Amino acid sequence: MKYFSLYAILLSEGEIMIQSLIKAASVLEALKDSDHELTIAEVSEIVDIPPSTAHRILSTLIEIGYAEKNDRTHLYSLGAGLIPLGIKASSYIDPQSVSKEMLRELSEKTSEDSFLIIKSGDNGLVISKAEGSHSLKIVENFGLEIALHKGAIRKTILAFQSDEYIDYYLSKKLDNYLDGVVDKNKLKSDLREIREQRYSISDSEYISNAIGIGAPVFNFKNELLGAVGVVVPRDRINKDNEKTYIEAVKNCGMEFSKRLGYSKY
Repeated sequence: MKYFSLYAILLSEGEIMIQSLIKAASVLEALKDSDHELTIAEVSEIVDIPPSTAHRILSTLIEIGYAEKNDRTHLYSLGAGLIPLGIKASSYIDPQSVSKEMLRELSEKTSEDSFLIIKSGDNGLVISKAEGSHSLKIVENFGLEIALHKGAIRKTILAFQSDEYIDYYLSKKLDNYLDGVVDKNKLKSDLREIREQRYSISDSEYISNAIGIGAPVFNFKNELLGAVGVVVPRDRINKDNEKTYIEAVKNCGMEFSKRLGYSKY
């Protein structure tokens, strides 16, 4: 009986410690996700803990360098002590390995082939692919380079380049789409829209009767890695399921970015 009581006490203390760690992690998440420094009251509300608990956790995080307090404004933010941890963690992340898992999940959700494309000069290059269950497929071969303004996935990459690069790109002579000439003013407007909505959709720009849907992928340095997406026979997309395809691709891009350490989602 004595040993059972001791075990129960240890178990209880262990559970308390785990709960404390979860709360501390939640406070760090709140500071990470906020676009401004937070008050204790805001941390308390976001994490759903008493202000006294929020203050205690923040004080501990400050001691170890994981949080900082602005002595003038009394506001809290993430601390510089997290930077070495992030750099160390990022060194273990293999984007190619992560892409295989993410593309497999996207293909399972959409039943379509999915792709990761990166920038190669002024073109987009397929570097990873997962196959969907549909037997009728749109072929995108590894190593095939196609101009960045053609197709939703590549156009997503173009949209997230610097303004200087986009101006350079639009100053070039651009190959026409399958279904018509390239209107550079419309393309520039489309690129702005893609940046705002964080996805792109295209129709038969370089493959006949094919709908493309793409979304950006960012790394831990907040840099664009490339874009993920699907290329679907037009007959399989309609007004009822288009939104489902778009959400699947957007969510893949967001989750992929998070797994690479991107912090702005």
